[in-house]
Amino acid sequence: MKVTNNQAGPRGLNTLGSAVLVDPGQSVDVEMADAELKVAKATGWFSFGAAKAADDGSLDREDLKKQADELGIEYARNIPTDKLKELVDAKLAE
Repeated sequence: MKVTNNQAGPRGLNTLGSAVLVDPGQSVDVEMADAELKVAKATGWFSFGAAKAADDGSLDREDLKKQADELGIEYARNIPTDKLKELVDAKLAE
């Protein structure tokens, strides 16, 4: 997910990998747990957009979650994106 700091000073984000410091006006592509995303949105410090899909046609995290839900796949909400993609791909290969 693309996150942009709209504040005059640096702000931190808790991502799936680690904490990320975002400078004023800077945009970063990060993966966040649903709970952390909710907290970050509540601060009003950031604007949020979809991450750009890779040129290889891969899906972004939210698309993968939606597809996994539609396929009836159970997964932890903080599952890494690559592991979620593996689950979806395995289900589709059945």
